[in-house]
Amino acid sequence: MISLWKARGIIWKETPTLSSEPVPLIHSLGRTLAEDVKVAFDMPPFDRAAMDGYAVNATDTRCACSQSPVVLKVAGEIPAGTKGGKKLTEGCAMSIMTGAVLPANCDGIIKIEDAEEFIENGERKVRIFKEVKPGQDISFRGEDLKKGETILKKGRIVTPVAFAMLAYIGRKRVRVVRKPEVAIVATGDEIKKVGEKISAGEIYDSNSYGIYGQVLRAGGNPHLLGIARDNPGSLSRSVKRGLRYDILIMSGGVSVGKYDLVVNVFKESGVKMLFWKVAVKPGKPSFFGKKGEVVVFGLPGYPVSSYLNFENLVIFALSKMLGQPKPERLKVEASLERELKNSDDRDSFVRVKIVSEKDRYIAVPHPAQKSGVLRSVVESDGIVHLKRGEMRAKGEKVTVELFGTFGLLIS
Repeated sequence: MISLWKARGIIWKETPTLSSEPVPLIHSLGRTLAEDVKVAFDMPPFDRAAMDGYAVNATDTRCACSQSPVVLKVAGEIPAGTKGGKKLTEGCAMSIMTGAVLPANCDGIIKIEDAEEFIENGERKVRIFKEVKPGQDISFRGEDLKKGETILKKGRIVTPVAFAMLAYIGRKRVRVVRKPEVAIVATGDEIKKVGEKISAGEIYDSNSYGIYGQVLRAGGNPHLLGIARDNPGSLSRSVKRGLRYDILIMSGGVSVGKYDLVVNVFKESGVKMLFWKVAVKPGKPSFFGKKGEVVVFGLPGYPVSSYLNFENLVIFALSKMLGQPKPERLKVEASLERELKNSDDRDSFVRVKIVSEKDRYIAVPHPAQKSGVLRSVVESDGIVHLKRGEMRAKGEKVTVELFGTFGLLIS
């Protein structure tokens, strides 16, 4: 039995990083960048108006106020999208729209609400009610992005805002890491497919669906290979199929009972065992091995153990394959609603709900902490990690690691 930290280190060391592929921009959302993205041109690529209003020379607006406005001739109009080349002469202003190229000799914009246009003797003029300072409401060339700078780094997930940035700089294609193909197999004679009629002693296969969702959220392509029965032949056939993928995950049958045959079948299938049994509660019977470049996990059959050890272990393999940094959950500080004590010889993960109370968070432990009680995860926000023998007092501040937040730190 090894520590969780040692298990994670082995997974990180033994898992390969996958190859990359170019994809069209529209298909890059949610993928992991396999390249540093550099800016090909200044953004904005020209000096432009940051507001609708009038382009002016600041010196022409000196001392302007509501009681004594400055009057300038309106020498033209510049809509957004028109080419540059216009020039502002002394004593004149030009009507300008947000995003339009500034005319030469312009060093400020007076907002439309601080001006009043009128016609005098058939000529367009504008009253300026505020003095304009040089640079006012101008978006200067390169103030957002400079040509040649790196704006998105390799290993970053293409979130919606990164997706928008790629479009902003005109990238039609982007190089991303290939998605890990993940085979998922549930094991057990008592397991039935969702939708089938169940009898006494039988349960539905929830682990496959939980793992499917976790793989999808982590950036992989999940594949449900069905249910393997508790006999060497059925298990061997499932393992053989699963070894065609980048990752094989089997849930159930990894403990030491009479019908826990998965570990032996792994070994007989040529999978090299790198660890089996991790000092955590729940989730002790967890297997990790490798055959060639394929990494193999055997997760416990209890749904809570399966869920937590995916987050505690499998996510490290997926992150490594995707070229991402080591994953870490987002954390919040909260005061314990009641005392917690871990009398076990393993580290314990206590499921808790976060309750906001005035200016602080309260961590309320779920009343059911057994490995088979899936609602303890559904009704909780995260876990409090207790080391073996550790006790935390009521009201004491603890760190709560939030479920499902791996990867958010690099998004």
